[in-house]
Amino acid sequence: MSNFENANAKSAEERKRAEMHRTYGMWYKEGATASDLVSWCDARIAVYSEWIKNCTELKHSSQAQLLSGMSKEALEAALAALNAQ
Repeated sequence: MSNFENANAKSAEERKRAEMHRTYGMWYKEGATASDLVSWCDARIAVYSEWIKNCTELKHSSQAQLLSGMSKEALEAALAALNAQ
């Protein structure tokens, strides 16, 4: 195989990996079986589900902290301003 062919093959592989990374968050080894992919997806879904739960809890507690220092009047004014938009 010539250097040109090697460069083209390497470039095609890099494009394939970049596309997989954009679509799935990582690239898979060449020849991965359906079982490998299902297992990987299950593991990623479990991790991301936990992160989403944690971020949701953090968001809610942070929102409560932000709002706890505001008066009822200030909250009503903020809501009225949002509704006016």
